[in-house]
Amino acid sequence: MSEKSSGDHARYLEVIESAPFVDFSTIDKDGFPSTRLMMNLRNEGQFPARGLYKDEKPLTVFLTTHRASEKMNEIRRDPKSSLYFFNPTTFGAVLLIGEVTVVTDEALRKEAWQKDWETHYSDPKDYVLLRFVPIKLKASVGGATVAENL
Repeated sequence: MSEKSSGDHARYLEVIESAPFVDFSTIDKDGFPSTRLMMNLRNEGQFPARGLYKDEKPLTVFLTTHRASEKMNEIRRDPKSSLYFFNPTTFGAVLLIGEVTVVTDEALRKEAWQKDWETHYSDPKDYVLLRFVPIKLKASVGGATVAENL
């Protein structure tokens, strides 16, 4: 993989925003990766609350989970995590490596909430909004392979 810093994240955002889902990896209690498929809240078709990202760094990603999920236990133990986005049409791929935190801002949590999530969260108090902020990026987009610290 070539080390190259572009400074222009638009082509990575195209992949991120077009991917139907995202693989979210945390560290389990034994120190191994724990990966699961999640809704991609950067995909406007799945998540129309785009205003949520207006004050965030360009590659920030929000995720949701249940307060009692195993991933919440993993995040509490170690916030290091990664997100992997893949567009099966273009074969573009973006890996973001960083840390995830729990969003405690109630206004932001309310802004993110989607009515159809009631099927996943019987009590809105069980819904947790997570903020993932990347510190590294690895990508293969349009024939170019890039790795950079953000």
